[in-house]
Amino acid sequence: MGLILEPNPALPITFIDLIQTGFTLCFRVPWVAGSTLIRRWWPWNRYKPPPLREHLFRHVMTCLGNHIPLSVIQWYSASDTSGTNLKQSVRYGHIQHLFEPVRKPKFNGNWICRGLFKKAIEPRNVDIVLFHVHGGGYAVGHPCVSAPEHVLLAEILERHKITTAIFSLDYTLTPRGAFPKQRDEAMAAYDWLCGDMGVDPSRIVVLGESAGAHLILSLLVGIYEKRSQNPILEADSKDLRPAAAVLVSPWINLHTSHPRVLELHWEERLFKRSLDTYCKWILRDATPKNDLLYGNFAIGREARGSWADILPPRSWITAGADELVFRFDIEDFVEQAKADGADVVFEVTPGKSHAWQCAEAFGQQDRLLDLPLSEELPDDLMEGYRELAENLLKVISSMLSV
Repeated sequence: MGLILEPNPALPITFIDLIQTGFTLCFRVPWVAGSTLIRRWWPWNRYKPPPLREHLFRHVMTCLGNHIPLSVIQWYSASDTSGTNLKQSVRYGHIQHLFEPVRKPKFNGNWICRGLFKKAIEPRNVDIVLFHVHGGGYAVGHPCVSAPEHVLLAEILERHKITTAIFSLDYTLTPRGAFPKQRDEAMAAYDWLCGDMGVDPSRIVVLGESAGAHLILSLLVGIYEKRSQNPILEADSKDLRPAAAVLVSPWINLHTSHPRVLELHWEERLFKRSLDTYCKWILRDATPKNDLLYGNFAIGREARGSWADILPPRSWITAGADELVFRFDIEDFVEQAKADGADVVFEVTPGKSHAWQCAEAFGQQDRLLDLPLSEELPDDLMEGYRELAENLLKVISSMLSV
């Protein structure tokens, strides 16, 4: 087997990038941490900050996102793209088919798993296929980053006698590619699942977080457009949509232009700087029509169509109560989708920030992978993803009962 090339090779890191990174780590980050503590306990501060650890984490990560060059961020966020930590783990190392690359002319991705037996199961023969799309502002991320927690999802479903295959799309990151390239890659992968892999759409659940959830919605809009513009597909009674969608803190509005966002405390609006940069990169080649259809899913219903016809028969959306930069657009989207008659369940977790399940799980991967498969998980391990799995089970149970 020949060398498998990565679809998102690392951007070249220049000497200037290294200097900027060093300056940020040595000076900006300590300054941000210290000033955050001072402002937090400043007696005239009327802003009610989140818990200390969360407060510092948000500001430090925002500082890094605004000042570390993208070349360095992309290199660090996907330094291991082979899933080595998963394949060599105590918990899952005995499963030989984990994290298999898929390289096709029109898309790339990875089979995170195809069942949890030693021998892989053909996707057409499993109960559920999860089509996953990672987040990261369309600028960073890789299927390997969240692979351990997704195998955990398959493990939990397996305990409930539901065999699961998980495919994760490795879409082109910006600035290498701009929209609608990523949508086209998602549609090509979905067509491959339903075509070459023989998976019935009624057994597919699409799952995405943040920008990945935006791409999931873009895929669904693309499927709807493709069907409505093709008389043959329009006349066919077969539903091409997946059976369900799970959207974690979806980036509904790429422009982050909700009026209430501009009213937020300046500390929260700092996050918008990175989002605005990523938006400029991802939509740089978008036509006015594509910007209208895909730039902000909270508006533009007249051009796009009813969400009852676009979304799957079942959709579950989760957000954190404290992710105010995203939450208002998510709420507007859910309100419109429900007004259209779509079956949408929306849950907001108090005291949590953007895509909190993913951030929590990433920090606990080593603990998970070091546990034997026969050992029960501690109550404080992967709480967010285990809750996500329980809600996924509700969605899947309603699918399989049809």
